[in-house]
Amino acid sequence: MTDLPVILFPHTCITGPDSEIILAVFGRLTICQPWFMDGPIPKAEGEGSSSLRIIHPEEDVKPERDFKRLLSEYRSWMGQNRDKGYTAFLNAIREAGLSEDNPWEIRQMIRETGKESPVSQEDNALKWHLILHLAREFEENRLEEEEMLSQIKQQKSPLAQALGEETPFKGLFEDLPQSEKSLFVDKHHLGRVIKAWVGLFGVRLHNHAHLITLDGHVMEYVSNIFEDETGQSPEEEEDSFSSESFSSRIHICRKYLPRLLDEKTDPVDPVLTYLSGKTIMLLND
Repeated sequence: MTDLPVILFPHTCITGPDSEIILAVFGRLTICQPWFMDGPIPKAEGEGSSSLRIIHPEEDVKPERDFKRLLSEYRSWMGQNRDKGYTAFLNAIREAGLSEDNPWEIRQMIRETGKESPVSQEDNALKWHLILHLAREFEENRLEEEEMLSQIKQQKSPLAQALGEETPFKGLFEDLPQSEKSLFVDKHHLGRVIKAWVGLFGVRLHNHAHLITLDGHVMEYVSNIFEDETGQSPEEEEDSFSSESFSSRIHICRKYLPRLLDEKTDPVDPVLTYLSGKTIMLLND
């Protein structure tokens, strides 16, 4: 359709079929991944591909600790401290004075999380990596649930085979409601994921104007924060695309986000600053 480089936002993974559709429509796709994350799609073409590009954050925000081990400890820690968040966990690490050579005794550090202290740039980068890694796991689990539900709903009732093919019995689970399609827990979770994505990749991609998402909640969230800031709704445009390669017509909704004036841009909100003047698109099939 067009040779337009688009950036997957704020997802860090994508299914093979979705990537094929985006590449067929736009020609090129950039996928952003934090450090220490596996490939974005099964049998990904890799960073050398001319059509699919995978980029990582700058080297200066790469976690220096054993990140995979830290991520595992964080999951365990959160299982016992669901009322606390990333900052409390990072405070626990800092208060204990951990280094590469120290044991990861997270459970014993919980009592040290009562003190509040400023969050450094290094801690911010580590927090953003934790958020995006956990969001990736959540997205993959949701996609697996969708696939399983789809397979279950296609199963035919045992009575259909027993009584003959012409009997108009529905599938055994055909009436099951479709599960929630959002790849994010809620609005608060989505806001954290977007802030982490912008924190790690915004500097590298500030000149790229076209973003694409697979989740309508992302489009809604971004539209709302700009409406709250400017008092105006982003301009909207819809388009569709069909091809013999796809079983159904592909629909694309575009929203053109207003460019914030310098005097109206809040310098402490990097999300608004990054998204200002960009186009965000929602892919629907």
